[in-house]
Amino acid sequence: GWARFFSLMNCFGAGICGLVLSNSLFFTYVFLELLTLATYLLVGFWYAQPLVITGARDAFWTKRVGDIILLMGVIAIYPIAGTWNFTDLAIWAQTAQLDPTVGLLLGLALSAGPLGKCAQIPFQLWLDEAMEAPIPATVLRNAVVVGAGAFVLIKLAPVISLSSILLNILIVLGVATSICCSLISIAQIDLKRVLSYVLSAYIGLVFIAVGTQNLDSARFILFNESFGMALLYMSVGSIIWTNITQDLTQLGGLWSRRPFTALSMLVAATSFIALPPLGGFWGFLQLVGSLW
Repeated sequence: GWARFFSLMNCFGAGICGLVLSNSLFFTYVFLELLTLATYLLVGFWYAQPLVITGARDAFWTKRVGDIILLMGVIAIYPIAGTWNFTDLAIWAQTAQLDPTVGLLLGLALSAGPLGKCAQIPFQLWLDEAMEAPIPATVLRNAVVVGAGAFVLIKLAPVISLSSILLNILIVLGVATSICCSLISIAQIDLKRVLSYVLSAYIGLVFIAVGTQNLDSARFILFNESFGMALLYMSVGSIIWTNITQDLTQLGGLWSRRPFTALSMLVAATSFIALPPLGGFWGFLQLVGSLW
C-alpha cells in the first residue's frame, strides 16, 4: 500500500497548504473537510484490522459533529457581515453591533470546528482513537493538523471577541481540557496515546490565550507545539519501529540504548514544560505576563 499511503499523505499536505494560504472562511472550511477525509483514510490505513476501522470511524464522526456546526456558522455569518474574507471580517468586527444572543450563537458555531479539530472537551476522544494511523501520518497530523484548528480559531478571534460570554466559555474549556487530559495521559500505558492527551492538554493553552485575547501568545504557543510535538512523535516512532511493543510498562533504559532519540525527547519535553531558553518558556512567559 505504499502508493495509497503516499497519495493520502499528499492529500493531507495539500489540505494544510490550502488552509494556510486561504484568506476565505468558506475555502478554509473546504480545506478542513479535505483534512478530515484524509485523516479518516490514514487512520484506517491498515483496513484489515477491525480495531483500526473502529478508530477511523470514531475519529471521523466525532470531527463531523464539529464540522457540521462550523458549516452552520460559515453560512450564517455571510448575510450578517457580507463577506467571508478574514481581513474584512476583522474590520467588520471592530464596529459590528450584534445582539448578544446572535453574537454568542455565531461564535459558538464558528468555535465548534476548531474545538473538534483540536480534540478539546467534549471532542477529546477522537485523537486517542486516531493513534492507529502509521507513524509518519501521526507525526504530520498531531504536529500540524491538530494545530490547524487552533490556527483557524486565532484567525476568527476578532469575530469571537464580539461575545464576552463565549470568551469565558473558551477559557473554561481550555482549562478543563488542560487539566483533565494531563491527568488522563498519566494513566495511559500506550506510548502514542500518552502523547495524544498531552497534545490536547497543550492546545488547551491556546484556547485560554484566545479566550483572554492574547493572540500573540496563542501564535507563539502554537508555533512551539508544532516543532515540539513533531520531535516527540519522531522520537517515539524510532522507539516503536525498533521494539516489539509500545507498552510503557515494558520499556526502559532509553538513554543507554538510544542516546540520540533520548536527547530529542529531552529537548522536546524541556520545551513543553517551559524551561529556558527553549521556545515554550517564552510563549508561557508572554501568556502569564499578559494574564497577570
